Amino acid sequence: MIFKDLKQQMLLPVEEYIINKTVTIRGTKVLLLSFTIEKNRKSLWLMYENNELHDESFDEKYPQELSLKKEDFVTNREEFLHYIMESHIRKNFNIKEMEIQGNTIGFHLWTSSPIHEGSSEEKMHLQHFVEKGLIPEEWDDISLENIVIARYEQIEAEEFPKIDKTKDLSVVLRIDRDIKEVAIQHPFVVKFGKQDVGKKVAYFDETLGKESYFYIDDIYSYDPYEDIIEKSKQIEDPVERENVIKNITKALEVECPKGKNLAIIKYETPDDIQLRFIMKDYLEAKPVHSCSSIGFICRNDEIGINGYKLKECVMQSIDKDFEGELEIELFSKYVVISEETIY
Repeated sequence: MIFKDLKQQMLLPVEEYIINKTVTIRGTKVLLLSFTIEKNRKSLWLMYENNELHDESFDEKYPQELSLKKEDFVTNREEFLHYIMESHIRKNFNIKEMEIQGNTIGFHLWTSSPIHEGSSEEKMHLQHFVEKGLIPEEWDDISLENIVIARYEQIEAEEFPKIDKTKDLSVVLRIDRDIKEVAIQHPFVVKFGKQDVGKKVAYFDETLGKESYFYIDDIYSYDPYEDIIEKSKQIEDPVERENVIKNITKALEVECPKGKNLAIIKYETPDDIQLRFIMKDYLEAKPVHSCSSIGFICRNDEIGINGYKLKECVMQSIDKDFEGELEIELFSKYVVISEETIY
């Protein structure tokens, strides 16, 4: 490494506004350190402890280690559960705006990282704030690997407002909403096709500590290749159109081989919550990684046959003429964490 590269890892602000406040964001005590202006970016800095990163209790709750790689998973179920666990123990706060002295600052990019043994960049950042006297002594006994430094970069096109350092630098933070995936793993069997009114599946929701349920309106098949060709007609350039079809088709073939369709479940939930359904044989299959992605189709403007908002979830491939029963799992649900304003 040359010295120029090392300097790029240092925190060398040309101007700095010390905030030095302690707040609580979603149950976690957070140090608001300062706002720095460097040659190429303007950033808000936070520091907090994430002791769940190396909490032994997680070894019992989640058998997989965080260090597992893609090739270590035996089944898709293992891999999906691992990433749910990982998302739970890594605390991140999506701060979209900060208000200071009546001025609003928007953020477009944020990064956060625990201070690992070999992470020289984070250690240099930490040293800067220690030298500024912003880290209380109560942090002295906290393991470095549990300390997280977070940087929130101001939107590039925005000018930093004029701030009077002689006046109060209290800030208001607006935390954007977040979505948390929670594993459920409730199996059920359903016949392919439209369902009768009142077709309900009940399951125990551990997060609520009680029974919940959803309604099934329909299980139908969808030809993604036909859809790709139809939508690609909007591309006027024939060469570009052909390349788009070729690239998307190649990515899709792993999840839905040619000659197959994708199964889609239409469902309703009384609490308007998003659910994730996966076919059981796919969960027990060995992972095959690709750049394709199967996601959700949400139709919040439609009401289902049971009187609630209709949602859809794309599952896995089936034969085009399939008409039997499907073994499915309600694998997880998505809990929305509301926006939060911190004064």
